[in-house]
Amino acid sequence: MRQWRSFWHTIEFMSQDNPPQLVETLMLALSMLLFSVWIFNSELAYLLLGLVFTVGACASILVREALIPAVRPRPTQVMATLLLGVSLYGFADLLFAR
Repeated sequence: MRQWRSFWHTIEFMSQDNPPQLVETLMLALSMLLFSVWIFNSELAYLLLGLVFTVGACASILVREALIPAVRPRPTQVMATLLLGVSLYGFADLLFAR
């Protein structure tokens, strides 16, 4: 019970401190869940919806990080760029493979 309370307090603090980051985290978590369902179910809708959530979250991360000036790229920018590239490759593979 104490772990759940701590979990919900963390979510509450995250939502008050940085709401866009909470939305991005939820979108990426949902996309991972959809990819897991797609692995077992093999329906194209789960893969496509997971890719859409991933591209949306990565675009949001890149815009948020671009608004904050930095001397060198942050790890979140690099990872979001890589994830965006992989997701766009997945879209291209779906479009041209069928």
